[in-house]
Amino acid sequence: MHIESAPNFSRSTLREIYEKLDKHQTYYVICKSGVRSAQACQFLAEKGYDVVNVAAGMDAFEWELIPQRRVK
Repeated sequence: MHIESAPNFSRSTLREIYEKLDKHQTYYVICKSGVRSAQACQFLAEKGYDVVNVAAGMDAFEWELIPQRRVK
C-alpha cells in the first residue's frame, strides 16, 4: 500500500537526497511496521529536520481500513 501523493524513498536513497528536503517543513515518516521509519527519523533529526515517526507503520494503517466484523 502507498499513500497517494507521498514521496517514497528507500533508506539509501534518503541518505542521497535528504539535503534537498525543506528544513522548514515537518515530515511524517512511515514504513511497514515503524522500525525503519524510526531509523529514518533519527537520521533526519540528527541533520536538523523536524520529523514525526508514524510508529505503528502501514500495518496499523491498513488494519484501520479493513472493516471489522464482530465474532459471535
